Amino acid sequence: MELTKKSIRMCRLKKKTVSQITMDDDFIVPDVKPDIEKIILDDGNVEIEEVKKLTEKAELRGKLSYRILYHPSEGGSLCAMEGTIPFDEYVNIPELGEKDYLQVEAEIEDLTIELIHSRKINVKAILTFWLNLEGIEEQMAVTAVADDTPVEMLMRVMRAAQTAVCQKDTYRLKEEIEISGSQPDIEELLWNQCRLRNVQIKPLDGQLNIQGTVHVFCIYRGPEAHIPPQWLEKEIPFSGIVELPDATEDMYPEITARLGHCQMEIQPDFDGENRSISLDVVIEMDIKLYEEETLQVVSDVYSPAKELLPEYLSAEVEEILVKNSSKTRINERQKSGTEDNILQICHVDGVLRVDDKKPVEGGLMLEGALCIKVLYMTDSDSHPLQSMKGAIPFQYKVEARGMDEQCAYQLDTGLEQLSATMLGGGEIEVKAVLLFDMLVRKQLDEQIITGITEMPLDLERIQKLPGIVVYIVQPEDTLWKIAKKFHASVDSLRQFNELNDDGLVPGKRLLVMKQVEEAV
Repeated sequence: MELTKKSIRMCRLKKKTVSQITMDDDFIVPDVKPDIEKIILDDGNVEIEEVKKLTEKAELRGKLSYRILYHPSEGGSLCAMEGTIPFDEYVNIPELGEKDYLQVEAEIEDLTIELIHSRKINVKAILTFWLNLEGIEEQMAVTAVADDTPVEMLMRVMRAAQTAVCQKDTYRLKEEIEISGSQPDIEELLWNQCRLRNVQIKPLDGQLNIQGTVHVFCIYRGPEAHIPPQWLEKEIPFSGIVELPDATEDMYPEITARLGHCQMEIQPDFDGENRSISLDVVIEMDIKLYEEETLQVVSDVYSPAKELLPEYLSAEVEEILVKNSSKTRINERQKSGTEDNILQICHVDGVLRVDDKKPVEGGLMLEGALCIKVLYMTDSDSHPLQSMKGAIPFQYKVEARGMDEQCAYQLDTGLEQLSATMLGGGEIEVKAVLLFDMLVRKQLDEQIITGITEMPLDLERIQKLPGIVVYIVQPEDTLWKIAKKFHASVDSLRQFNELNDDGLVPGKRLLVMKQVEEAV
C-alpha cells in the first residue's frame, strides 16, 4: 500500500513572556558642557544589540540611550547632553529550544530625567521586554491511498495557513538633507529625532516591497552666537525592495518593522560649507509569511479485501481569519502650562501606547494613549524655547468577525499624521491619525491520518453480515457510513439505488449488497 502525504508546516506560539527592568543612575555633566538651569527636552531609545538563546532562558544585551536639551545657567545658546546605560538581562523561558524562533520587542515604559543640581542629573527608566517564542512544527497528512486491491477513501477539505517564511531582515536608507538657503550653516547638531510613519510591507514574488516615511526633526546651532537656535523638520518618503526568494504575492504578511538605528551627521556640501545632514537609517523587520492552502485529505478508509486501521493524530491547524488595516482620528486640546505667550509651535512628537487589548464580539477592543511632547517658542527673554508633555487617551475597536480569545493575532500600531496648532490662552490643539494593522489566525483542532496499518479481514465478522439487505436511512446517515457498516462500496450504493448525489432523505429505503474481495 502506498500513501501519498502532504506536509503542513506551522509556526506555533509556544510561550509569551514579559520582563521588566528598572534603571536608576546619576550622571555628571561633562567639564566641557556648561551648567544646567532647565531641561527643555528629554528622550530615550532602547536598543537590543544581542539576543542569545541559552538552556531554558534567553540573554538580552543592549543599552538605553538618553539625551537632554537644556538652557545653560550662564545664559546663551542651548546645549545638549547624552549618555548610555548598558543592560544584560536574563529571561527564563523553560520551553526554549535551539531551533525555535524568538521575537523580542523592547519599549521604554517610563523615562524620567531630573535635575539634581546644575552639574548632575538623575535618569530613571522602566524597560519592558516582550518575548514571543514560536516553534516550527511539521505534520504529515495522508492525501491519497494506492493499492493493488480496491480501497474506499472518504475525502474532506481542510484549510491550513502554513508558515512559508519565518526570519529577520533589515532595510537600510541613506539620504542627504539640505537646509534651506534662508538658514545659517550648521555649527553643531543639538537635537535630532527620527520616527517611522505609515510603514507598509507587502510580499511580491521573490521579494518584499517596503515603503513609508521617515519623519526627521533637528535642532542646531549656527556659527554665530547671536543667532538663535535653528530647527529643521522633514518628511522623507522611501520605497524599496528586500530580496526574499521564498515569498509570493498571494502570501499573508505578519511583519513587524521598527527603527533599529538612526544616525545623523553634519555633511559639508560641494563648497565645503556645513549645509546638509547625512541620514543613515536601519529598519529591522520580524518577518512571517503565511501561505493558505486548501487540502484534500483522507478522513477515513476501508477495503473489501483487508482490514485497514487508520492512525489518527490530533493536530492544531490554523487558518487566516481576517487581515484588517484600519485607522481612527483623535483630536484634543492640551494646556501648555506656561505663563509666557506661545509664539510658534516648533515640533510635536508622539508615541502610541496600547495598555489593554481584549477580544470582544466582532473584534479586538483597544485602550491606550497617545503620549505627546510639544516644543514651542515663547516671548520669554531668558527661556524662549519650552516644551510640554501630555497624554491623549483613546479607545478603539479593530473589526475582526469571528475572533475569540482562542485566536492568535499580531497587532501593529503607528501614526499616519500628527500635528499641533496654537489656539491662544495657552491652549494647543493636537490632531492625529492612528493606524492599526492586524492579522488574526483561527486555531482548529483537526483529526488527520498519518499512517494506515494493514491486517487480514476478520472473516468471521464479515460472514455474520447479511449478503444483501434493505436499509432505512436514519437522520445522521451518509453513503459512506452505510457502505462501511455493511462492507459495501459507495459506488455500488449509488448504482443499485440510482442515486445521482450523496444527499439522503431520512426514511428512504436503500438496497445494500455486501462486497468481499480476496487480498492479493
